[in-house]
Amino acid sequence: MNKITFFCFPYAGGSGSIFHEWKKPLSANFDLKPIHYAGRGKRFNEPCYNDMDEAVTDIYKLISSQLDDNDYMFFGHSMGGLIAYEVCRKLIENGYKPPLHMFISGIKPPDMIRMRKIHNLPDSKFRKELKKLNGTPREVFENKQLMDIFIPILRSDFKLIEEYKFKSINSKITSNITVMYGAEDNMTREELMRWSDFTTEKTQIYRFQGGHFFINDKFFEVIDYINQKIIRGEDYYE
Repeated sequence: MNKITFFCFPYAGGSGSIFHEWKKPLSANFDLKPIHYAGRGKRFNEPCYNDMDEAVTDIYKLISSQLDDNDYMFFGHSMGGLIAYEVCRKLIENGYKPPLHMFISGIKPPDMIRMRKIHNLPDSKFRKELKKLNGTPREVFENKQLMDIFIPILRSDFKLIEEYKFKSINSKITSNITVMYGAEDNMTREELMRWSDFTTEKTQIYRFQGGHFFINDKFFEVIDYINQKIIRGEDYYE
């Protein structure tokens, strides 16, 4: 069996390194390919993206250059789920075969308006909002030098999400979608089930214990779910 190339898209403020711990428990049938956004990690010296179109164009070029005859699939959490969806659309529109499967995690459907904007708040208020999200390690908040590095990255990522405008539902993707979410996150199964409007194939919903960043706290459970779903073809529902 040829390996399935597994592209993983980080959340806002994250780099591809957040998926390093996935390698060992992930099935040997997957070839893990973390996505590295501009402006952080190994691409730290590049400017962050100005908007979603810029991000999608950049990552589309990275991924399309790595595709071959083997199957591939996407996992994206939060902002990463939105980017993965848009990259998938662009690949299909340009004649590439669709991902074998799309794992969309911790984000509502693309046409659900994000009313509240925080990316342009003053630093003090922006930091308070970040603390509420509980996704930035405490040691980062307590280190001024690290915060000086991360604040511009996070502002850029939140701007990308908050100014994103969904364009059209006319061109649906053609991959099965599994939507994952944390039981304590601010989203409902009914909202997430609307992802079914964005694909011609099946949509399933699965709930994990935890909040928005359940993929960090429960990553063994997340990986086990992916292994069972793809390798054994087992269907799980909330």
